[in-house]
Amino acid sequence: MFSKLINLFKVKEDDTLNFINQEAFQKPSKNHRFSQEEEDAFFEHLEKEDLAIQEESPSPQTTPTSRESTLKKMYACMKERDWNPKHHPKILIGLSGTVLLAAFIALMLHETPNPLLGKWQPIKKTNIFAPTGEIEFRKDQLLANGVTTPIEYTIESQYVEVVDLNTKMRIPFYITGDKTIELNLLGVKTTYKKIDK
Repeated sequence: MFSKLINLFKVKEDDTLNFINQEAFQKPSKNHRFSQEEEDAFFEHLEKEDLAIQEESPSPQTTPTSRESTLKKMYACMKERDWNPKHHPKILIGLSGTVLLAAFIALMLHETPNPLLGKWQPIKKTNIFAPTGEIEFRKDQLLANGVTTPIEYTIESQYVEVVDLNTKMRIPFYITGDKTIELNLLGVKTTYKKIDK
């Protein structure tokens, strides 16, 4: 039983690499040198093998190419990689068209701010007659003396013209200051001051 256990762990000799010449792997002596004939024969053998390989399958590197075709290929490759906007006018035209369209839409949607919107109170000292009371300008309505009137505005640089949509009457309110406006109705001037909410 003990011998069977020893045989189990015993290393068997491997004869797989017996075909290799062991002497070739031994360290050569320092004095050993190849003769000139041996070197010539070795390099001749390498050249013959190279020629045989080239004749069997010519590689694309060994086939001669003209300089002109090589330059054309290089030019095409460089043109593909080039991203100068001058060389790509379609992209440049598309971008500029998009910017112009966005600017046009922004101008169309932009509304001039209306300085009249809000509540206004007459300044009593400047009125010849009794004041009419507070006026409130809304986006599309005018509230005065408890009456609501549908209106629309025409905004100019010096004044804002209020158009009564029912009677088509136009009344200009002149901008005299940051928070003051003036109404000139039949030669009677009435100055209004904006009421902060």
